Amino acid sequence: MLENEQTQIKIGQLADLLFHAPSIACLTGAGISTESGIPDFRSANGFYRMTSEEIFSIDFFRENPAAFYQAMAPVYQTIFSAIPNAGHRAIADLEHLCGKKVTVVTQNIDGLHTRAGSGNVHEIHGTLETFSCQICGRQYQGTGFRTTCESGQVPHCDCGGVLKPDITFYGEQLPVLPYHAALQTMWETRLLLILGTSMQVYPAAGLPRECDSGTPFVIINKIATVIDFQCKLVFHDNIGDILPAAVQKLRERLE
Repeated sequence: MLENEQTQIKIGQLADLLFHAPSIACLTGAGISTESGIPDFRSANGFYRMTSEEIFSIDFFRENPAAFYQAMAPVYQTIFSAIPNAGHRAIADLEHLCGKKVTVVTQNIDGLHTRAGSGNVHEIHGTLETFSCQICGRQYQGTGFRTTCESGQVPHCDCGGVLKPDITFYGEQLPVLPYHAALQTMWETRLLLILGTSMQVYPAAGLPRECDSGTPFVIINKIATVIDFQCKLVFHDNIGDILPAAVQKLRERLE
């Protein structure tokens, strides 16, 4: 059987899993956003090659926020100009066009799931969409500081304090409410889609362990992962090629 024929059969099997699942969780990583032109962090073309891993330390930020924002300028330019891709839209379509209960748990900080229309998104590593003052705690929407961040300048609060993007830096705990919501999602889901993550970054990589023992896993990731052997279906392909095709088959079945 040709590889393409095998893939089409597996896409049909994925559509069948989507059809029967009363609730669906999507655990997403950088791989879903690379298809929107946003580099991941650790690959040869990743953000750590553009900047450095050190700048994401909370101690580094507190000591030299100007150096952080200067290094982050190209990152902001890339993320702020990105748009949701076919993978993001397919997840939203599962919810809005197929009537499925879908919850997204994402390691990404780019806000693309929300922009794609997903209604229940838990950003366990925080988001670049908002900033908080390091003195008074006031929170701001990031859109108001786009020009400042893209030019490498430090955004400030009305009180004069430095604004920090609401992402999780090294040395900080994950945001409590999103992470607890992610755990609850794993406990309740009846199908887990693992999309664009190497399953190497903890605690996110440990979330599938929280699922009920009978919950099937499906992974779509460009390269093999340590969790592949636990999955009912494995695709080493682009998410934007596989998931929209499966959602379309589901829609045809529902019509």
